[in-house]
Amino acid sequence: MSLTALQIVSIAKISQYLAENDIEKKGLYGGGMDLELPKKLYCVRENVEWMYNQNQLDDTLFATSTYLYALCGKYGIQAQYISGTGGSIAPPINPSVFSPIPIEFLVSTSSTMVNGQSSIVIPSYVGYNLLFLRNNIPQSSVNLNDGSTYFSWDKVTGTFTCYGAAVTGELFQLYPFM
Repeated sequence: MSLTALQIVSIAKISQYLAENDIEKKGLYGGGMDLELPKKLYCVRENVEWMYNQNQLDDTLFATSTYLYALCGKYGIQAQYISGTGGSIAPPINPSVFSPIPIEFLVSTSSTMVNGQSSIVIPSYVGYNLLFLRNNIPQSSVNLNDGSTYFSWDKVTGTFTCYGAAVTGELFQLYPFM
């Protein structure tokens, strides 16, 4: 990011008070900081600002303003965010890239899966991974061979299979995710 001399002057003004505050917070001897930094920032900033007002095309202006920015150090980065000259706003999210809506139902004679059924195809979930909750309990895709329920999911074909067929009154929740 290329800053203009005027932007650097603005950053230096803010950096000056940030440095002063930091020195005061660190107590005696400023915690080892350069106690003269705020004065240096002030003097160089005044010179850059004066030259900018005299002749914006002066040969030394670029080098001097770059030196001023370097002198700001870590305070220059903070100052950019305070002054609004740093960073950028993220572009808006494309709303056409949302995941399909979850499927939630109580097993009945007219639900997505009916009593005794163990497999369905969900075309809108193709390409997604799947989280399956049965009666509010997350299900594993690993068969533990202990009689517990589990499921399998084929994200290429959209085929969902639950082991332990659906039983009337059970709550099934299917959540697609990337």
